[in-house]
Amino acid sequence: MSSPTADPLARRVEEACLNGWPALREVVFDGWLIRLAEGHTRRTNSVNLLGPGILPLDRKVRYCEEIYAAQGLPTIFCIPSTVDPTLGRLLDGRGYDPPEDESCVLFMDFKETPPRPATDALLEQGLPGEAWMAALAELHGQSGPARRTHRRILESLSVPAVFAAVPRDDGRPGALAYGAVHDGIVCVNSVVTHPALRRRGLARQALSAVLSWAQARHGATGACLSVVAANGPARALYEGMGFTREMYRYHYRRRQA
Repeated sequence: MSSPTADPLARRVEEACLNGWPALREVVFDGWLIRLAEGHTRRTNSVNLLGPGILPLDRKVRYCEEIYAAQGLPTIFCIPSTVDPTLGRLLDGRGYDPPEDESCVLFMDFKETPPRPATDALLEQGLPGEAWMAALAELHGQSGPARRTHRRILESLSVPAVFAAVPRDDGRPGALAYGAVHDGIVCVNSVVTHPALRRRGLARQALSAVLSWAQARHGATGACLSVVAANGPARALYEGMGFTREMYRYHYRRRQA
């Protein structure tokens, strides 16, 4: 079974994505990474296929199902576009839902498109403050428990990270983004803008601030991010900023607990 890690740059991008949005707990099993974070987001509660392994697929899938069942969680697989379709057919036979949210992993080469500084963004290194977390919770509609889990995930970051906020006229955050640097690549997450402030360039400023910080402070030479393939406006924003290389795609398959 092939995986996106076959290409050296794709391997680095995949590692940056995993390290930039860590799970709270993990289990490694025959080339698969089983991620657990109390059900908060699919990315941190899904099986990631890092390598082909040697064990039978059916055995490996059943093992993953047992892990998630013990946590009272649905079993979710994150399946890259490069994987042999045999796994998909196996999941079909085991009653998994159809694929969810095909997404693109995009890469930006700083040699081709150098980051532009953003003077209006406020930056916090290491961990975000309460204002940043409160704004994210508001914009994502997070409950109290979800916000606390999200905070614990960010506290689990083991690589350099920065959190950017572009203020509204009243000083409250109007757009957010954060990035974490691994092996010269900054993985960007949580790019979000208040609905009343869209199409004003705030997200571009927040993202630019993250990219500039990563290059200036940690010598980053590129950046990556994930975006839902059908999200035209977001893809246009990212591609306009220099995220022009699609590394691979992935989707999720889910079976309820």
